[in-house]
Amino acid sequence: MEYFLKDQVFNAAGLAGVVLYLGSYALLQAGILRGSGYTYAILNLFASCLVLISLTVAFNLSSAIIQVSWIVISLMGIARLAWINGHVRFSAEENAMLQQVFADMPPPIARRFLNRGNWVDAAGGTILTEEGVPVANLYYLADGKAEIISGEQVICTITSGLIGEMNVLSGGEASATVRIAATSRLFVISGDTLRGLSARDPDFRILLEKGMSRDTGRKLMSANARWSAQAATN
Repeated sequence: MEYFLKDQVFNAAGLAGVVLYLGSYALLQAGILRGSGYTYAILNLFASCLVLISLTVAFNLSSAIIQVSWIVISLMGIARLAWINGHVRFSAEENAMLQQVFADMPPPIARRFLNRGNWVDAAGGTILTEEGVPVANLYYLADGKAEIISGEQVICTITSGLIGEMNVLSGGEASATVRIAATSRLFVISGDTLRGLSARDPDFRILLEKGMSRDTGRKLMSANARWSAQAATN
């Protein structure tokens, strides 16, 4: 009875390892996990350890070699990520941008993204996007003020967030004109550069689109709150 229970425990460990292997791979293919992230490496580490434990009651040299190799590779990957993340540095304004818009973006990916763009000071009157004209750049307004203009009417102003995120990846036409209302600090990166980065790194595209979607939602909620407040006072 004791040996039977022992066998069952080790078999359960092996099955759990298989579930972790298949589950992590399924999540990777579904785009929920990133192959370059800690979670995927840690799940594979635990999976290989569990399968290796199960081999103590039904040893197979080939399988054991595979599991030990997978453990070593996973540990190397985790150590590499820790080293890279520990050596990536951001300025104060870069950190502020990442925290507001791209909080989920791992430091190495964020560093590559930021290195492809530039920080600029824009004077009042500068046009960032023009209604009906294809969007060429993605902007992040870090400090200052920009006016959103549609049909020659200023419909609202923004003091922070992304500009051009709705159509920059597709190169579609801007739905409104965005004009700097006062001297502002901006991060700018071209649409061509973003498309190139997205084509080479699917993880980056997912994180970029997620951040842009979140920022658009934040601005819509802010606009709705302002309109509700104005309606209440009228």
